[in-house]
Amino acid sequence: MADVKAFKGFRFAINKPEELGRHCAPPYDMIDDAMVETLYAKDELNVVRITQNRRAASDSANKDRHLRAAVFFKEWIDKGIIVQDDSDSVYIYRQQFTTEQNGKTVSHERTGICVLVKLVAFEDQIVFPHEYTLSGPKQDRYELMETTKSNTGQIFGLATDDDGKFYTMIRKIMESAALAGTFTDENNVIHTLYRCTDDTFISETTFLMKTRNILIADGHHRYETALRFYRDQKSEDFSHVMMTLVSMADPGLVIRPFHRLVRKSDMGKSVTDMKSELSNYFDLEPLGVVSADTISAALAEKPEIEIVFWDSVNGDLTGLRLNAGGENFLKNTMPQQSDNWKHLDVSKINAIIINGILQLPLDGHVLHDIVNYVNDVSSGAVQLTKHAGDFYGGFFIRPMSISVVNETVKGGERMPQKSTNFFPKLYSGLVFNRMQK
Repeated sequence: MADVKAFKGFRFAINKPEELGRHCAPPYDMIDDAMVETLYAKDELNVVRITQNRRAASDSANKDRHLRAAVFFKEWIDKGIIVQDDSDSVYIYRQQFTTEQNGKTVSHERTGICVLVKLVAFEDQIVFPHEYTLSGPKQDRYELMETTKSNTGQIFGLATDDDGKFYTMIRKIMESAALAGTFTDENNVIHTLYRCTDDTFISETTFLMKTRNILIADGHHRYETALRFYRDQKSEDFSHVMMTLVSMADPGLVIRPFHRLVRKSDMGKSVTDMKSELSNYFDLEPLGVVSADTISAALAEKPEIEIVFWDSVNGDLTGLRLNAGGENFLKNTMPQQSDNWKHLDVSKINAIIINGILQLPLDGHVLHDIVNYVNDVSSGAVQLTKHAGDFYGGFFIRPMSISVVNETVKGGERMPQKSTNFFPKLYSGLVFNRMQK
C-alpha cells in the first residue's frame, strides 16, 4: 500500500503566523496571466515567481521562465528568505470555508497532512488517478522540476479511510502541533499550517498509510511529471513527491458540481427547440418559476429528478429523468464504458446533449468551446439571465459523492471531464520539498 514519510520542509521565514499570506498563491493551474500580474504586484516575495513565473518578451522557449524561477528559489534560500526545518516533520494543512448548498451557506473545515509519498505507477493500484491529463501542462511542470529540483506545489490526495482512523489521527496531530502560519484568501477561505516533529505521530502516519490507497483529487499533472522525472533521473533523491493527504472520511471533504451552460455555436446540429429534443431521451417535469431558488429546491427535494434544465429560449424550468429512449441511447453508445459510468449525470449530459442532440464529438477542446462550467447555481442563473441568447440553456446537477468517484476509479475507469471540483484548492507557498540542491 502507500509508502509515506516525513521530511525537512523548506518554508518562508516569517515573524508572525499572519505573515504567511503574503507569500502564498493559488495552484499554478488556477492562475491566468492577469492573476500572475496581480500576484507579482502584491508582494515581491510571492511564490508565483516560482510556480508560474511570468513570461518575458525575451524568452525563446517556455523553459526560460522556469530557469528564472529556479534563480528566485535559490536566491531566497541563500538569503534566508526560505529556510529548511531542522528535523523531519509532517505538516497539517487546515482549511475553513463556506459553500452554497441548496441555497444556504454552510460552514466546513477540512484537514490534511502534508508528507512525502513514494512514486509508483498507476498500474500498481496504490495511487489512483480520477481524470485524464494533457501533455502540455506535464511538459511545463517537468521543466520547472528540472530547473528547481523541488516540489513547489501541493498534490491533493485522498486516502481511503473506512474505519476513520486516519482522519482521527490527523485531528489529533493538529491539536498538539505548532502553528506555522495562517491567512485568509480572496474567497474567505482560512488556510492554517501546523508543523509536527513528534516521532510517535510520524510513525503512526507511516503505519496507517501502509493500509491505505490514495486517489488523486487534484495534481494529476504534477504526480505524473514527478514519476517521469524519477524514472529519467534514476536516483532515489527523486523517489518521493510532496502530497497533502485528506481522509475520505473527513466531514469537510466537499465536492462541488460543475453545472453546464451549453452555448449555441456554428458547430454540430442547430437546434431550435432543445426541450423538444430532450423529450426523446428524458421524461420532462415542469418546475414552475425560473429562479436559482427553484433549481436548488428541485435538486434538494426531488430525488426522482436527475437533471434540472433551464431553457434559455422558452424561459422554462424543467426536471429531467431518463426515459426508455435515453436508456436505449446510452446502451448503444460508448461501448468501452461501463453502465454505471454512462449513468453518471455528467455522462448523460455529454453523451445525450452534446453528442446525441448537438452531434458533436466528446472532445476536450469541443467541450471547452461550447460549455461554460459553473459551480454555483446562482452563478449559472446570472449568466443565463444576462446572456440568454448565447445559450441553449443550463443543465444543473447534484455534486458527485466521493464514494461514487472512488468506486468508478477502482473499477478501472476515469471520471468524465469536469465531473468534480474539490473545494477549496490547496495553495502553494506553505511548504516546499527540495529534493536536490
